[in-house]
Amino acid sequence: MLGILHVLAVAVAGLFTLLVPAVLFAIADGMRDMALSMLLVGSLGVFAALMVLGAIAGFARTLGRASGYVALVAMWVLLPMVAAASFKTLTGLSWIDAWFESVSALTTSGATLLSRETAPQAILFWRASIEWYGGFLTLLSIIHVLAPGGFGGLPAGDRRVITGSASNMTIDLRDFRRVLGQYVLITFVVFVGLMLSGVNGPYSAMLSMVVIATGGFLPFDGALENQAGPMAQLVLTFGLLLGTVSVFWRRRMLRTPKQLLTGNPEIALIFVVVVLVAMLYAVRLSTVSGGASLGPIFIEGLLASSSLIATSGIESRPGVIALLPDLVVLMIVLVGGGIYSTTGGFKLYRIAAMAVHSARELNQLIYPSSVTNLRFGRHLIDEKTMRAIWTYFSLSLLVVAFGALAFTLETAEFEGGITMAVAFFSNAGPVYEALIPPTYVTEPVNEVWPQFQAMPASGKIAAIIIMTLGRLEIMVVFAVLNVRYWMSR
Repeated sequence: MLGILHVLAVAVAGLFTLLVPAVLFAIADGMRDMALSMLLVGSLGVFAALMVLGAIAGFARTLGRASGYVALVAMWVLLPMVAAASFKTLTGLSWIDAWFESVSALTTSGATLLSRETAPQAILFWRASIEWYGGFLTLLSIIHVLAPGGFGGLPAGDRRVITGSASNMTIDLRDFRRVLGQYVLITFVVFVGLMLSGVNGPYSAMLSMVVIATGGFLPFDGALENQAGPMAQLVLTFGLLLGTVSVFWRRRMLRTPKQLLTGNPEIALIFVVVVLVAMLYAVRLSTVSGGASLGPIFIEGLLASSSLIATSGIESRPGVIALLPDLVVLMIVLVGGGIYSTTGGFKLYRIAAMAVHSARELNQLIYPSSVTNLRFGRHLIDEKTMRAIWTYFSLSLLVVAFGALAFTLETAEFEGGITMAVAFFSNAGPVYEALIPPTYVTEPVNEVWPQFQAMPASGKIAAIIIMTLGRLEIMVVFAVLNVRYWMSR
Protein backbone atom coordinates (compact mmCIF):
# COMPACT_ATOMS: atom_id res chain seq x y z
CA MET A 1 0.00 0.00 0.00
CA LEU A 2 2.82 2.40 0.87
CA GLY A 3 4.46 1.69 -2.47
CA ILE A 4 1.25 2.69 -4.25
CA LEU A 5 1.01 5.92 -2.23
CA HIS A 6 4.64 6.64 -3.01
CA VAL A 7 4.06 6.29 -6.77
CA LEU A 8 0.95 8.49 -6.67
CA ALA A 9 2.62 11.18 -4.54
CA VAL A 10 5.70 11.36 -6.79
CA ALA A 11 3.49 11.55 -9.89
CA VAL A 12 1.38 14.36 -8.40
CA ALA A 13 4.47 16.29 -7.28
CA GLY A 14 5.95 16.06 -10.79
CA LEU A 15 2.68 17.20 -12.35
CA PHE A 16 2.36 20.36 -10.30
CA THR A 17 6.07 21.18 -10.49
CA LEU A 18 5.50 21.73 -14.20
CA LEU A 19 3.31 24.72 -13.32
CA VAL A 20 6.46 26.73 -12.54
CA PRO A 21 7.37 27.57 -16.19
CA ALA A 22 3.68 28.26 -16.89
CA VAL A 23 3.73 30.80 -14.06
CA LEU A 24 6.70 32.49 -15.70
CA PHE A 25 4.74 32.69 -18.97
CA ALA A 26 1.85 34.33 -17.16
CA ILE A 27 4.18 36.88 -15.55
CA ALA A 28 5.83 37.63 -18.90
CA ASP A 29 2.38 38.28 -20.41
CA GLY A 30 1.51 40.64 -17.57
CA MET A 31 -1.24 38.34 -16.24
CA ARG A 32 -0.45 38.62 -12.55
CA ASP A 33 -3.77 37.24 -11.36
CA MET A 34 -3.32 34.17 -13.54
CA ALA A 35 0.25 33.76 -12.32
CA LEU A 36 -0.90 33.98 -8.71
CA SER A 37 -3.67 31.42 -9.28
CA MET A 38 -1.27 29.03 -10.98
CA LEU A 39 1.29 29.47 -8.24
CA LEU A 40 -1.32 28.78 -5.59
CA VAL A 41 -2.63 25.65 -7.36
CA GLY A 42 0.90 24.36 -7.93
CA SER A 43 1.97 25.04 -4.35
CA LEU A 44 -1.04 23.23 -2.92
CA GLY A 45 -0.46 20.23 -5.17
CA VAL A 46 3.24 19.93 -4.39
CA PHE A 47 2.59 20.50 -0.66
CA ALA A 48 -0.01 17.72 -0.54
CA ALA A 49 2.35 15.34 -2.35
CA LEU A 50 5.27 16.19 -0.05
CA MET A 51 3.06 15.65 3.00
CA VAL A 52 2.28 12.12 1.80
CA LEU A 53 5.95 11.44 1.00
CA GLY A 54 6.97 12.74 4.41
CA ALA A 55 4.39 10.58 6.17
CA ILE A 56 5.62 7.36 4.55
CA ALA A 57 9.34 8.21 4.71
CA GLY A 58 11.34 5.55 6.53
CA PHE A 59 8.93 2.74 5.70
CA ALA A 60 9.44 0.03 3.09
CA ARG A 61 7.86 1.10 -0.18
CA THR A 62 8.50 -1.88 -2.42
CA LEU A 63 6.08 -2.94 -5.12
CA GLY A 64 5.15 -6.55 -5.73
CA ARG A 65 3.57 -7.75 -8.94
CA ALA A 66 -0.03 -7.20 -7.83
CA SER A 67 0.65 -3.87 -6.11
CA GLY A 68 2.60 -2.70 -9.17
CA TYR A 69 -0.44 -3.28 -11.35
CA VAL A 70 -2.68 -1.46 -8.87
CA ALA A 71 -0.22 1.45 -8.67
CA LEU A 72 -0.19 1.77 -12.46
CA VAL A 73 -3.97 1.74 -12.82
CA ALA A 74 -4.40 4.08 -9.84
CA MET A 75 -1.92 6.55 -11.30
CA TRP A 76 -3.64 6.70 -14.71
CA VAL A 77 -7.09 6.96 -13.14
CA LEU A 78 -6.44 9.32 -10.22
CA LEU A 79 -3.76 11.60 -11.67
CA PRO A 80 -6.07 12.92 -14.44
CA MET A 81 -8.67 13.69 -11.76
CA VAL A 82 -6.09 15.74 -9.87
CA ALA A 83 -5.11 17.52 -13.09
CA ALA A 84 -8.80 18.09 -13.85
CA ALA A 85 -9.14 20.05 -10.61
CA SER A 86 -6.38 22.38 -11.81
CA PHE A 87 -8.05 22.82 -15.23
CA LYS A 88 -11.36 23.53 -13.54
CA THR A 89 -9.76 26.16 -11.30
CA LEU A 90 -7.59 27.84 -13.93
CA THR A 91 -9.74 27.69 -17.06
CA GLY A 92 -13.33 27.62 -15.85
CA LEU A 93 -14.14 24.42 -17.76
CA SER A 94 -16.94 22.26 -16.40
CA TRP A 95 -15.90 19.22 -14.35
CA ILE A 96 -16.57 16.80 -17.22
CA ASP A 97 -14.74 19.02 -19.71
CA ALA A 98 -11.80 19.47 -17.33
CA TRP A 99 -11.62 15.70 -16.79
CA PHE A 100 -11.73 15.06 -20.54
CA GLU A 101 -9.00 17.67 -21.09
CA SER A 102 -6.70 16.23 -18.44
CA VAL A 103 -7.13 12.61 -19.62
CA SER A 104 -6.52 13.67 -23.22
CA ALA A 105 -3.37 15.52 -22.17
CA LEU A 106 -1.88 12.82 -19.93
CA THR A 107 -2.62 10.01 -22.39
CA THR A 108 -1.09 12.17 -25.17
CA SER A 109 -4.34 11.86 -27.12
CA GLY A 110 -4.18 15.51 -28.19
CA ALA A 111 -7.93 16.22 -28.29
CA THR A 112 -8.73 19.54 -26.65
CA LEU A 113 -11.73 21.58 -25.56
CA LEU A 114 -9.69 24.74 -24.94
CA SER A 115 -10.26 27.77 -27.14
CA ARG A 116 -6.73 28.27 -28.43
CA GLU A 117 -7.71 31.60 -29.93
CA THR A 118 -8.61 33.14 -26.55
CA ALA A 119 -6.81 30.98 -23.97
CA PRO A 120 -3.82 32.64 -22.24
CA GLN A 121 -0.44 31.44 -23.41
CA ALA A 122 0.34 30.28 -19.88
CA ILE A 123 -2.61 27.88 -19.98
CA LEU A 124 -1.57 26.57 -23.39
CA PHE A 125 1.96 26.00 -22.11
CA TRP A 126 0.57 24.17 -19.07
CA ARG A 127 -1.54 21.99 -21.38
CA ALA A 128 1.47 21.16 -23.57
CA SER A 129 3.55 20.44 -20.45
CA ILE A 130 0.98 17.93 -19.23
CA GLU A 131 1.09 16.14 -22.58
CA TRP A 132 4.88 16.01 -22.35
CA TYR A 133 4.63 14.68 -18.79
CA GLY A 134 2.10 12.07 -19.93
CA GLY A 135 4.59 10.81 -22.50
CA PHE A 136 7.22 10.44 -19.79
CA LEU A 137 4.79 8.53 -17.55
CA THR A 138 3.92 6.29 -20.50
CA LEU A 139 7.56 5.28 -20.91
CA LEU A 140 7.88 4.57 -17.19
CA SER A 141 4.67 2.53 -17.23
CA ILE A 142 5.94 0.32 -20.05
CA ILE A 143 9.49 -0.08 -18.75
CA HIS A 144 8.69 -0.69 -15.08
CA VAL A 145 5.31 -2.48 -15.09
CA LEU A 146 3.83 -3.49 -18.45
CA ALA A 147 6.95 -5.06 -19.98
CA PRO A 148 8.03 -6.94 -16.81
CA GLY A 149 4.47 -8.26 -16.54
CA GLY A 150 4.49 -9.36 -20.18
CA PHE A 151 1.19 -7.58 -20.86
CA GLY A 152 0.07 -8.04 -24.42
CA GLY A 153 3.26 -9.98 -25.17
CA LEU A 154 5.57 -7.02 -24.54
CA PRO A 155 9.21 -8.25 -24.35
CA ALA A 156 10.90 -7.42 -21.07
CA GLY A 157 14.51 -7.98 -22.12
CA ASP A 158 15.24 -4.48 -23.45
CA ARG A 159 14.60 -2.90 -20.07
CA ARG A 160 17.96 -4.26 -18.89
CA VAL A 161 19.47 -1.29 -20.75
CA ILE A 162 18.07 0.99 -18.06
CA THR A 163 17.17 -1.09 -15.00
CA GLY A 164 19.67 -3.93 -15.18
CA SER A 165 16.77 -6.36 -14.76
CA ALA A 166 14.40 -7.98 -17.21
CA SER A 167 11.50 -8.95 -15.00
CA ASN A 168 11.42 -7.21 -11.61
CA MET A 169 9.24 -4.18 -11.07
CA THR A 170 10.94 -1.23 -9.48
CA ILE A 171 10.21 2.31 -8.32
CA ASP A 172 13.87 3.24 -7.97
CA LEU A 173 14.06 6.97 -8.70
CA ARG A 174 17.55 6.55 -10.15
CA ASP A 175 16.06 4.56 -13.00
CA PHE A 176 13.43 7.26 -13.49
CA ARG A 177 16.09 9.94 -13.74
CA ARG A 178 17.88 8.06 -16.51
CA VAL A 179 14.76 7.98 -18.64
CA LEU A 180 13.96 11.60 -17.78
CA GLY A 181 17.48 12.71 -18.77
CA GLN A 182 17.13 11.21 -22.25
CA TYR A 183 13.60 12.55 -22.58
CA VAL A 184 14.63 16.09 -21.67
CA LEU A 185 17.71 16.00 -23.90
CA ILE A 186 15.78 14.93 -26.99
CA THR A 187 13.09 17.51 -26.27
CA PHE A 188 15.77 20.20 -26.07
CA VAL A 189 17.30 19.07 -29.39
CA VAL A 190 13.92 19.43 -31.13
CA PHE A 191 13.36 22.80 -29.43
CA VAL A 192 16.67 24.13 -30.74
CA GLY A 193 15.87 22.80 -34.22
CA LEU A 194 12.53 24.60 -34.24
CA MET A 195 14.11 27.84 -33.06
CA LEU A 196 16.72 27.65 -35.83
CA SER A 197 13.89 26.98 -38.30
CA GLY A 198 12.24 30.29 -37.47
CA VAL A 199 9.48 29.23 -35.04
CA ASN A 200 9.10 31.69 -32.16
CA GLY A 201 10.36 30.69 -28.72
CA PRO A 202 7.10 29.83 -26.88
CA TYR A 203 5.70 27.83 -29.78
CA SER A 204 9.04 26.05 -30.23
CA ALA A 205 8.98 25.00 -26.58
CA MET A 206 5.38 23.78 -26.71
CA LEU A 207 5.68 21.99 -30.06
CA SER A 208 8.89 20.24 -29.01
CA MET A 209 7.18 18.88 -25.88
CA VAL A 210 4.14 17.74 -27.85
CA VAL A 211 5.97 15.91 -30.66
CA ILE A 212 8.38 14.07 -28.35
CA ALA A 213 5.34 12.78 -26.46
CA THR A 214 3.76 11.92 -29.86
CA GLY A 215 0.82 14.09 -28.87
CA GLY A 216 -1.41 16.08 -31.18
CA PHE A 217 -2.06 19.30 -29.28
CA LEU A 218 -1.29 22.42 -31.32
CA PRO A 219 -0.94 25.48 -29.03
CA PHE A 220 -2.37 27.95 -31.54
CA ASP A 221 -5.46 28.45 -33.65
CA GLY A 222 -5.22 27.90 -37.40
CA ALA A 223 -2.98 25.78 -39.61
CA LEU A 224 0.46 24.59 -38.54
CA GLU A 225 2.00 25.95 -41.75
CA ASN A 226 1.20 29.49 -40.57
CA GLN A 227 3.63 29.05 -37.67
CA ALA A 228 6.07 26.45 -39.01
CA GLY A 229 7.54 26.49 -42.51
CA PRO A 230 8.95 23.50 -44.42
CA MET A 231 12.19 23.32 -42.39
CA ALA A 232 10.29 23.49 -39.10
CA GLN A 233 7.93 20.78 -40.35
CA LEU A 234 10.97 18.63 -41.11
CA VAL A 235 12.17 19.13 -37.53
CA LEU A 236 8.71 18.18 -36.24
CA THR A 237 8.85 15.03 -38.38
CA PHE A 238 12.22 14.18 -36.85
CA GLY A 239 10.77 14.71 -33.36
CA LEU A 240 7.74 12.53 -34.08
CA LEU A 241 9.96 9.74 -35.40
CA LEU A 242 12.12 9.92 -32.29
CA GLY A 243 8.97 9.59 -30.22
CA THR A 244 7.80 6.66 -32.35
CA VAL A 245 10.84 4.43 -31.91
CA SER A 246 11.83 2.66 -28.72
CA VAL A 247 13.26 4.75 -25.90
CA PHE A 248 16.23 2.38 -25.92
CA TRP A 249 16.85 3.09 -29.59
CA ARG A 250 16.78 6.80 -28.82
CA ARG A 251 19.67 6.23 -26.43
CA ARG A 252 21.60 4.23 -29.01
CA MET A 253 20.93 6.91 -31.63
CA LEU A 254 22.65 9.44 -29.41
CA ARG A 255 25.62 7.16 -28.74
CA THR A 256 26.06 5.16 -31.96
CA PRO A 257 24.05 6.67 -34.83
CA LYS A 258 25.61 4.25 -37.35
CA GLN A 259 23.81 1.34 -35.69
CA LEU A 260 20.41 2.98 -36.11
CA LEU A 261 19.04 0.43 -38.59
CA THR A 262 20.94 -2.67 -37.39
CA GLY A 263 20.09 -5.19 -34.71
CA ASN A 264 16.37 -4.46 -34.46
CA PRO A 265 14.01 -4.74 -37.44
CA GLU A 266 11.31 -2.66 -35.73
CA ILE A 267 12.98 0.64 -36.49
CA ALA A 268 13.70 -0.41 -40.09
CA LEU A 269 10.05 -1.41 -40.49
CA ILE A 270 8.90 1.95 -39.09
CA PHE A 271 11.25 3.76 -41.48
CA VAL A 272 9.97 1.82 -44.51
CA VAL A 273 6.31 2.40 -43.61
CA VAL A 274 6.91 6.13 -43.03
CA VAL A 275 8.57 6.53 -46.42
CA LEU A 276 5.90 4.55 -48.29
CA VAL A 277 3.01 6.43 -46.70
CA ALA A 278 4.84 9.74 -47.25
CA MET A 279 5.17 8.95 -50.94
CA LEU A 280 1.43 8.27 -51.15
CA TYR A 281 0.72 11.60 -49.49
CA ALA A 282 3.20 13.38 -51.75
CA VAL A 283 1.45 12.01 -54.83
CA ARG A 284 -1.95 13.09 -53.54
CA LEU A 285 -0.65 16.53 -52.52
CA SER A 286 0.98 17.01 -55.91
CA THR A 287 -2.33 16.15 -57.59
CA VAL A 288 -4.45 18.57 -55.58
CA SER A 289 -1.91 21.41 -55.33
CA GLY A 290 -1.54 21.96 -59.06
CA GLY A 291 2.20 21.51 -59.60
CA ALA A 292 3.64 22.99 -56.40
CA SER A 293 7.33 22.51 -55.56
CA LEU A 294 8.15 18.87 -54.83
CA GLY A 295 10.38 19.61 -51.82
CA PRO A 296 7.74 21.20 -49.57
CA ILE A 297 5.15 18.68 -50.78
CA PHE A 298 7.32 15.71 -49.77
CA ILE A 299 8.03 17.32 -46.39
CA GLU A 300 4.28 17.71 -45.85
CA GLY A 301 3.86 14.08 -46.78
CA LEU A 302 6.58 13.04 -44.34
CA LEU A 303 4.94 15.03 -41.55
CA ALA A 304 1.51 13.50 -42.22
CA SER A 305 2.98 9.99 -42.48
CA SER A 306 5.07 10.20 -39.30
CA SER A 307 2.15 11.85 -37.51
CA LEU A 308 -0.14 8.90 -38.27
CA ILE A 309 2.39 6.23 -37.32
CA ALA A 310 3.22 8.17 -34.15
CA THR A 311 -0.56 8.32 -33.39
CA SER A 312 -0.32 12.09 -33.15
CA GLY A 313 -2.68 13.55 -35.75
CA ILE A 314 -0.67 16.71 -36.44
CA GLU A 315 -1.00 17.95 -40.03
CA SER A 316 0.53 20.92 -41.83
CA ARG A 317 -2.87 22.24 -42.93
CA PRO A 318 -6.46 21.03 -42.70
CA GLY A 319 -7.30 18.26 -45.15
CA VAL A 320 -3.84 16.71 -45.61
CA ILE A 321 -4.44 13.57 -43.53
CA ALA A 322 -7.83 13.04 -45.19
CA LEU A 323 -6.18 12.82 -48.63
CA LEU A 324 -5.85 9.07 -48.06
CA PRO A 325 -8.98 6.92 -47.63
CA ASP A 326 -10.37 6.94 -44.09
CA LEU A 327 -9.93 3.18 -43.77
CA VAL A 328 -6.21 3.39 -44.60
CA VAL A 329 -5.70 6.25 -42.12
CA LEU A 330 -7.49 4.39 -39.32
CA MET A 331 -5.56 1.17 -39.98
CA ILE A 332 -2.22 3.00 -39.75
CA VAL A 333 -3.23 4.77 -36.54
CA LEU A 334 -4.58 1.57 -35.02
CA VAL A 335 -1.27 -0.23 -35.62
CA GLY A 336 0.87 2.54 -34.08
CA GLY A 337 4.65 2.62 -33.61
CA GLY A 338 7.37 1.09 -31.44
CA ILE A 339 6.80 -1.10 -28.38
CA TYR A 340 8.88 0.99 -25.95
CA SER A 341 7.50 4.32 -27.13
CA THR A 342 4.82 6.86 -26.31
CA THR A 343 2.67 5.88 -29.30
CA GLY A 344 -0.75 4.29 -28.97
CA GLY A 345 -2.36 1.50 -30.97
CA PHE A 346 -1.43 -2.18 -31.22
CA LYS A 347 2.30 -1.51 -31.87
CA LEU A 348 4.21 -2.83 -34.89
CA TYR A 349 5.94 -5.52 -32.81
CA ARG A 350 2.64 -7.27 -32.09
CA ILE A 351 1.45 -7.04 -35.71
CA ALA A 352 4.76 -8.48 -36.94
CA ALA A 353 4.60 -11.27 -34.33
CA MET A 354 1.05 -12.18 -35.39
CA ALA A 355 2.11 -12.22 -39.04
CA VAL A 356 5.09 -14.50 -38.31
CA HIS A 357 2.95 -16.78 -36.13
CA SER A 358 0.23 -17.02 -38.77
CA ALA A 359 2.81 -17.82 -41.46
CA ARG A 360 4.22 -20.64 -39.31
CA GLU A 361 0.75 -22.09 -38.70
CA LEU A 362 0.05 -22.05 -42.44
CA ASN A 363 3.40 -23.70 -43.11
CA GLN A 364 2.61 -26.47 -40.63
CA LEU A 365 -0.57 -27.29 -42.53
CA ILE A 366 1.74 -28.44 -45.36
CA TYR A 367 4.66 -29.65 -43.21
CA PRO A 368 3.11 -30.81 -39.92
CA SER A 369 6.44 -32.07 -38.53
CA SER A 370 8.38 -28.85 -39.12
CA VAL A 371 9.71 -27.00 -36.08
CA THR A 372 10.35 -23.28 -36.45
CA ASN A 373 11.30 -20.77 -33.77
CA LEU A 374 9.45 -17.49 -33.98
CA ARG A 375 11.67 -14.42 -33.86
CA PHE A 376 11.34 -10.71 -34.38
CA GLY A 377 14.87 -9.40 -34.52
CA ARG A 378 16.63 -10.62 -31.40
CA HIS A 379 13.35 -11.28 -29.57
CA LEU A 380 12.36 -14.95 -29.34
CA ILE A 381 8.57 -15.21 -29.44
CA ASP A 382 7.30 -18.26 -27.54
CA GLU A 383 3.79 -19.68 -27.28
CA LYS A 384 3.08 -17.84 -24.01
CA THR A 385 3.95 -14.54 -25.68
CA MET A 386 1.76 -15.33 -28.68
CA ARG A 387 -1.20 -16.17 -26.44
CA ALA A 388 -0.76 -12.83 -24.71
CA ILE A 389 -0.53 -10.98 -28.04
CA TRP A 390 -3.65 -12.63 -29.50
CA THR A 391 -5.54 -12.02 -26.24
CA TYR A 392 -4.54 -8.37 -26.28
CA PHE A 393 -5.54 -8.07 -29.93
CA SER A 394 -8.97 -9.60 -29.28
CA LEU A 395 -9.63 -7.43 -26.22
CA SER A 396 -8.54 -4.32 -28.14
CA LEU A 397 -10.99 -5.04 -30.93
CA LEU A 398 -13.75 -5.57 -28.36
CA VAL A 399 -12.99 -2.24 -26.69
CA VAL A 400 -13.00 -0.45 -30.06
CA ALA A 401 -16.28 -2.19 -30.98
CA PHE A 402 -18.01 -1.28 -27.71
CA GLY A 403 -16.59 2.24 -27.96
CA ALA A 404 -17.98 2.62 -31.46
CA LEU A 405 -21.34 1.34 -30.22
CA ALA A 406 -21.36 3.84 -27.33
CA PHE A 407 -20.47 6.75 -29.61
CA THR A 408 -23.01 5.68 -32.22
CA LEU A 409 -25.78 5.54 -29.63
CA GLU A 410 -24.90 8.79 -27.86
CA THR A 411 -22.72 11.02 -30.01
CA ALA A 412 -22.42 10.34 -33.74
CA GLU A 413 -23.56 8.14 -36.58
CA PHE A 414 -21.73 4.91 -37.40
CA GLU A 415 -18.81 6.26 -39.46
CA GLY A 416 -18.14 9.08 -37.04
CA GLY A 417 -18.57 6.74 -34.06
CA ILE A 418 -16.10 4.12 -35.23
CA THR A 419 -13.60 6.80 -36.28
CA MET A 420 -13.88 8.37 -32.86
CA ALA A 421 -13.44 5.00 -31.12
CA VAL A 422 -10.29 4.14 -33.09
CA ALA A 423 -8.82 7.63 -32.60
CA PHE A 424 -9.39 7.65 -28.84
CA PHE A 425 -8.22 4.06 -28.33
CA SER A 426 -5.03 4.82 -30.27
CA ASN A 427 -4.58 8.06 -28.29
CA ALA A 428 -4.80 10.05 -31.52
CA GLY A 429 -7.76 12.38 -30.99
CA PRO A 430 -6.87 14.92 -33.74
CA VAL A 431 -7.14 12.14 -36.35
CA TYR A 432 -10.89 12.18 -35.82
CA GLU A 433 -10.98 15.95 -36.37
CA ALA A 434 -8.83 15.54 -39.50
CA LEU A 435 -11.31 13.05 -40.98
CA ILE A 436 -14.47 15.11 -40.35
CA PRO A 437 -16.07 15.72 -43.78
CA PRO A 438 -15.92 19.39 -44.88
CA THR A 439 -19.71 19.62 -44.66
CA TYR A 440 -19.58 19.21 -40.89
CA VAL A 441 -16.42 21.23 -40.16
CA THR A 442 -18.41 24.47 -40.35
CA GLU A 443 -21.25 22.90 -38.38
CA PRO A 444 -19.64 21.69 -35.12
CA VAL A 445 -22.94 20.89 -33.40
CA ASN A 446 -24.40 17.92 -35.27
CA GLU A 447 -25.23 14.27 -34.64
CA VAL A 448 -23.24 12.84 -37.53
CA TRP A 449 -19.61 14.03 -37.08
CA PRO A 450 -19.71 16.34 -34.01
CA GLN A 451 -16.62 18.20 -32.93
CA PHE A 452 -15.26 17.54 -29.46
CA GLN A 453 -16.83 20.67 -27.95
CA ALA A 454 -20.28 19.48 -29.09
CA MET A 455 -19.99 15.98 -27.61
CA PRO A 456 -22.54 15.21 -24.86
CA ALA A 457 -21.31 14.42 -21.36
CA SER A 458 -21.93 10.69 -21.90
CA GLY A 459 -19.77 10.76 -25.03
CA LYS A 460 -16.94 12.51 -23.19
CA ILE A 461 -17.06 9.94 -20.38
CA ALA A 462 -16.92 7.13 -22.96
CA ALA A 463 -13.92 8.87 -24.55
CA ILE A 464 -12.22 9.14 -21.15
CA ILE A 465 -12.63 5.41 -20.54
CA ILE A 466 -11.37 4.44 -24.00
CA MET A 467 -8.36 6.78 -23.87
CA THR A 468 -7.38 5.36 -20.47
CA LEU A 469 -7.80 1.74 -21.61
CA GLY A 470 -5.75 2.44 -24.70
CA ARG A 471 -2.92 3.92 -22.66
CA LEU A 472 -3.02 1.11 -20.07
CA GLU A 473 -2.73 -1.63 -22.73
CA ILE A 474 -6.15 -2.96 -21.55
CA MET A 475 -4.98 -6.22 -20.00
CA VAL A 476 -3.55 -4.66 -16.84
CA VAL A 477 -7.03 -3.34 -16.03
CA PHE A 478 -8.48 -6.84 -16.24
CA ALA A 479 -5.68 -8.06 -13.97
CA VAL A 480 -6.53 -5.45 -11.34
CA LEU A 481 -10.25 -6.26 -11.64
CA ASN A 482 -9.62 -9.96 -10.93
CA VAL A 483 -11.98 -10.26 -7.95
CA ARG A 484 -11.10 -13.89 -7.27
CA TYR A 485 -7.45 -12.98 -6.70
CA TRP A 486 -8.17 -10.15 -4.27
CA MET A 487 -10.69 -12.20 -2.29
CA SER A 488 -8.15 -14.99 -1.84
CA ARG A 489 -5.49 -12.70 -0.38
